[in-house]
Amino acid sequence: MASPIPICSYGNNSQAAQGVRAKLLPDYDVAHICLSLGAAESELPALCAGELTTEPSSGLGSNAGLPAADRKVPRAIVFGGGVPDDEVDRVTKAVQARAPGIKPIRIQRQEVLAAGAEGPNPDVIAKLLKEKLAAILGN
Repeated sequence: MASPIPICSYGNNSQAAQGVRAKLLPDYDVAHICLSLGAAESELPALCAGELTTEPSSGLGSNAGLPAADRKVPRAIVFGGGVPDDEVDRVTKAVQARAPGIKPIRIQRQEVLAAGAEGPNPDVIAKLLKEKLAAILGN
C-alpha cells in the first residue's frame, strides 16, 4: 500500500479538524493543522516550501511532535467551511508565493449541508474532500 499523501489544513474547529483527519486516512495524511489566520500565514508558506522546522502551533497533525527530519511537506491545503473568503485568498497567495505547486482545496458549508449533514460532520467532510483531493492531486 502506498503512503498517504500529506496535506495541511486551516480551519477554526479543532474537533472537526481532528475528526476529518482520522477519516482521510489511509489515503491522505493531514500533517499540519492551523486554527488561526496568524498561524496559517506564518506556518504554512514555510512548511509548504519544505522548511521542516515548522511545527504546528496547534499541536495537531501528524507532524506535531516529530523531529524535523521525519516531518512531511504537504501537497495541498484544505480550508474549512468557516474560513472567510479573504482569509482563504491571503493564505493561498502567501503559500503559493513560496510553493507554487501547492493546491488549495475548499469545502464550503453549503456543500456539507447539501450532502446531508446538519453541521461539521467529519464523515461527510472527509467524503467530499477525498473526491476533491483525488481530482486535484490525481490520486
